[in-house]
Amino acid sequence: MVWRIHFGDDDLARIQVSPTLGPLAETVLAVGMLRCTQQPRTLHSEWRGQVSVTPRMTPLTALIPPDCRGVDLPTLVGETATIEQGLQALLTVPREHLLVEMEYIDRRNRLSPLAWAMAEAGGRPELAAATQVAYRELVEPFWPRIRARLHAEQAARRRTLADGGPGALLASLQGPRIRWRPPVLEIGMPGTVEMELGGRGIALVPSVFVGRDPSLHENPNHEDEMPRLILPAEDARSARLWAPSRSRGSALAALVGRNRAAVLQSVADGCTTTELARRVGISLAAASQHASVLRGAGLIATRRQGSAVLHVLTPLGADLLQAS
Repeated sequence: MVWRIHFGDDDLARIQVSPTLGPLAETVLAVGMLRCTQQPRTLHSEWRGQVSVTPRMTPLTALIPPDCRGVDLPTLVGETATIEQGLQALLTVPREHLLVEMEYIDRRNRLSPLAWAMAEAGGRPELAAATQVAYRELVEPFWPRIRARLHAEQAARRRTLADGGPGALLASLQGPRIRWRPPVLEIGMPGTVEMELGGRGIALVPSVFVGRDPSLHENPNHEDEMPRLILPAEDARSARLWAPSRSRGSALAALVGRNRAAVLQSVADGCTTTELARRVGISLAAASQHASVLRGAGLIATRRQGSAVLHVLTPLGADLLQAS
């Protein structure tokens, strides 16, 4: 069984690479992961040991039956940069749009009366409140590191797209479940899907909590909207994601001197250690040392790309540069 996504020339030209759908989407996916017995317990075991689904999340979990991805709230809400924006979008999703998604899920996984109540005006604040609780308990303590990892993934994919074009980008996704057989991207998953993009293109979005398998999202309420392929983020199993985030003060204390400020500025659009040394005019060893200090301070994130490493700003690093 396989999903087959068919690309035309217009679709290849319109491929987008996104860093994340935002904290609300990751929260919904995190709840789904915890409620899915088919996901291996070893996946994010360090995170699982620190979190749990609680009764205060019930209005949200009602929309995510066990072993089911649940109602596609991330697609209905769209990309939102903050949890506050996500919750506001959730409150204003048209009732008829939410019902379309709920009816689709209900055909396979019967939804409870409580779930149906969440589509109504009186239930929507309860849903938003439960989602906020889930974010605070499951995602917020780790969000700065998660967001940095997802932005690093975006930077690496954009670099592949810029250097090799859309074919190289799609080929770079290949793994045990994904094959790029131009002009079709094949994904080995339960069920059979034949998706003709028809000039809409597609957005590739990394996620920490999507689980081990990709997830394909299409908005039934807006047929012309670009579909999204949510992919497991590379290196997302690292235990470094699950340590509590450092405070802004402790991170900034590690940044001293003009050289490191120049290094931080040079990382703004993503670069390798060799490119960093050339931009700042320092040795490769010095560039590596400065990058290590900035990474330890939480100001940059680093991921491997082939034989090189790519450095990108974390949100904290970006905020520092913007304020300077």
